[in-house]
Amino acid sequence: MAFLGGPRLLDWASSPPHLQFNRFVLTGYRPVSSGSGCLRSLFYLHNELGNIYTHGALPIIYCTLACTPFPRAVALLSYTALSTYAIFCAVTARSSVRRLRSFAWQALFRFFFFYLRWVGLGTGHPSSLRSYLIMDGLALLGGVINISRVPERWKPGRFDYWFNSHQIMHVLVVVSILYLHWGVVADLQWIANYACPTD
Repeated sequence: MAFLGGPRLLDWASSPPHLQFNRFVLTGYRPVSSGSGCLRSLFYLHNELGNIYTHGALPIIYCTLACTPFPRAVALLSYTALSTYAIFCAVTARSSVRRLRSFAWQALFRFFFFYLRWVGLGTGHPSSLRSYLIMDGLALLGGVINISRVPERWKPGRFDYWFNSHQIMHVLVVVSILYLHWGVVADLQWIANYACPTD
């Protein structure tokens, strides 16, 4: 199916191997494209169009350790290195489950800082912790929906273009980013008026 001058789209079996991660989405795959071809794909219908249009933990760490500069610097560098490694693992993962698992250590690192706030050892705006927990919960739910291939698993071919698990995951990630934004804004407003206690 070509739409708005797009190329002939492929079915799952004809698509490039790196796109064959969801056997329940049967049609609508883009062919391998040049950079300009990828840009043109923004303007015709294919099964990734919804993902394209729906597509922060450093401020959490910074505010949590606002009054302890050396541990804050070590934590920020560690999280940056861990995130780089997680992205490498996700890009080279051979399955959706491994791709999701790539980010587990990152999530555990963030939850450690959530714990510090919860027990009163970290700093930050009182409402931001709730926002961050909702953010991670929505992102996890999106990941689980994506690897479970629901709803297209139930009706292969019906959700090729809209409402497949990958698109639902993108929507949940966008909403989770809103919660990240709200938590970070609360923390930044809080830190602008906060003075660390002197010993």
